[in-house]
Amino acid sequence: MIRVLLLALLVVAGCSSGTSAAPADPLVLRLSADEGSSPQRVEAVQGQAIEMTITSDKPVEIHVHGFDVLAEADADKPAVLKFTADRTGTFDVEAHPDTLLARLIVR
Repeated sequence: MIRVLLLALLVVAGCSSGTSAAPADPLVLRLSADEGSSPQRVEAVQGQAIEMTITSDKPVEIHVHGFDVLAEADADKPAVLKFTADRTGTFDVEAHPDTLLARLIVR
């Protein structure tokens, strides 16, 4: 009887130890698309909410590859992107046509 109870506890513990919940706090980033800004390396956890605010002194389109979210920024209006990091990998955050703002690494 004790062996069966112990085995049952081990099975339940093993099943629950592999799951991890997404962080409750969103990842909040403030980026600049202006010249002289160097790309950032940013890490997130799968399932985490991401909120990016990007400023620019000229009109640009901001795009996060792999998540199909985009917005436009201008001198008087920053771009705001909100999404959930629902897949793992490395994703470029770009100000089109050719400025790499960040590399988002989702684990």
